[in-house]
Amino acid sequence: MTDDISDSFIKKVSSSLKRGKQVHRRLPQGGLIYIDRPLPFLVLFRHPTGKPDHATADFAKATASYIISHEEQMPQLQELIRAVAEEMAGQFGAFMILELLAAPSPDRETPLFKVLGPEKQLPATISTLVQELEQIKISGIHTAVKTASNKALLEGPLRLMPEEELKKHSYLMLGLELKPIYCDSKTGRPYPLLLRTLREKLSNAIKKTVFDFVNVQTTHKAIHFQALGRQAVNRVVWRIDKQLTGISDLFQFLLLVTPVNNSEAWEEFRKAKFSKAPTFHYRLMPIDADQLKRRLYNIPIEKIDDPTLAFLFRDKRHELDKMLTMLADRNTPDFIYSSMQLFGGVDDQLLKVAEGILAAIPEPTRHTNVELIPVPEFAALAEQEIDFLKAQYKGVDSGVDVRDDVVGLIVSKGRLNVGTDAKIPRHRAQALIQHEVGTHILTYFNGKAQPLHQLYVGSPGYEELQEGLAVLSEYLVGGLDQDRMRMLAARVVAVYHLTKGCGFTDNFARLTQQYHFDEETAFDTTMRVHRGGGLTKDAVYLRGLVHLLDYLKQGHELEPLLIGKIRQDYIPIVQELIYRNVLRPVPIKPRYLLDPAIKPKLEQLKAGISVFNLL
Repeated sequence: MTDDISDSFIKKVSSSLKRGKQVHRRLPQGGLIYIDRPLPFLVLFRHPTGKPDHATADFAKATASYIISHEEQMPQLQELIRAVAEEMAGQFGAFMILELLAAPSPDRETPLFKVLGPEKQLPATISTLVQELEQIKISGIHTAVKTASNKALLEGPLRLMPEEELKKHSYLMLGLELKPIYCDSKTGRPYPLLLRTLREKLSNAIKKTVFDFVNVQTTHKAIHFQALGRQAVNRVVWRIDKQLTGISDLFQFLLLVTPVNNSEAWEEFRKAKFSKAPTFHYRLMPIDADQLKRRLYNIPIEKIDDPTLAFLFRDKRHELDKMLTMLADRNTPDFIYSSMQLFGGVDDQLLKVAEGILAAIPEPTRHTNVELIPVPEFAALAEQEIDFLKAQYKGVDSGVDVRDDVVGLIVSKGRLNVGTDAKIPRHRAQALIQHEVGTHILTYFNGKAQPLHQLYVGSPGYEELQEGLAVLSEYLVGGLDQDRMRMLAARVVAVYHLTKGCGFTDNFARLTQQYHFDEETAFDTTMRVHRGGGLTKDAVYLRGLVHLLDYLKQGHELEPLLIGKIRQDYIPIVQELIYRNVLRPVPIKPRYLLDPAIKPKLEQLKAGISVFNLL
């Protein structure tokens, strides 16, 4: 419903702000007032008379407090802004208005940004805005920033209020003129990718500027510039989050690309004296990839104004698209290409680390008569660890399933699947429980405790950090032995040669002859790497561990990484959403973070050690 800017409308807006409520109302001609909560700033955009500019208006929508209106709505708009400013200055002691404008007749000399502000007052806020704008880098675009007087905003028929009124009430009026490079100069149509990128970067620059202003000039003390972003989340966000999760829940990717006839394939390969690649069989496909892709791209992510959440959902959509492509290409030569896009390959540095580990431990260290833990006993220990998680958070709905169609250990949908033929060394049992339960199941339910489903479904590329954390947990509980490190290195070497065109039998021969793995272990490793047509995922274990050790060496903490199934470069995004109160604190901690005996090891990691120190 559209509201006229009447006296009663203005009183309702003021009343809502006085009571600490959100304001979200439509204005005439498609205008909008959105104030997430009482905040000491407002971003304004006015469509020029007869020339609506929706592309530039979109920049305002990325902020937590804005009005989009039309020039012809003066003086009603004047009174609305005056009422908002008066109420907010009363609550916070000062108020800032930032008006966005598109440069009227841009030419080659027009700067990308022109900051309009008082010539003498508040130079710190203006210099912050200039500095932040200068740091915006977009490939192929020169970021020029100039400053000018804001007199144009304070004079003439379109002025909001006279300069004397601004001074009297401690209001700051700034303007930011944008060169509309984000639109085609002939057709006026926006370039969507450039507009999206510039919008995201400008949103952060505005928040940092407001952060400087509010902490110096007002009583509002924000703990971080991201805390000035939106806290309320639009219903469309939850709907899209649910739609993406719904598609993700329709298939179990790892189970669908893992053979169901592993034992039979091993016997077939052994009888052929390892000269012919075995035939693998897979579960029947429960989905139609083409139909799911149609559903996936019918999800209107472009309707989300919040740049951070829109990025999360676009990223997830791209990942699901690649996964569906892989499932459609399962057991064909095309499978590996999507795998490399999704999980990456092996670069020279990672290969060097893997080969270094195999050179440092040229032979297996484990005795042939190593004691194995019976599968039922291991399952019982895993159930005990799940109970430990449940004691911290009642929402943990997990368990252990012993299955004859699973090889080894796989966590899927928050449950641990254990193969009936799983060979688990007794001395490795606790390490594997921390790997599977203390990392994979824990992060699944930590993610499920959050309002955003993406945190338990998994952000794109989350496997690297997940497996890095899981392997590190093995080290912290004293179960990361040299044979395990040899195994992780062997997986990297096998993935590398897979991507170079190496076949199943050659990769198997390399592991047995050059690196002295026993035949069954070499078969299992080769099967994992060649399954589905070539799955490069197994390189993420060692790569994730290397990157995680570097992360800890920089002084970062482990706990924030356990908020869900995220990748490492999502940490700033997660932190932003925590500052904005969109995400909640982590409810479950792993046993190793609560054990005082493990603290010296954690301190050692922060001091900086390499993968080779773990040997």
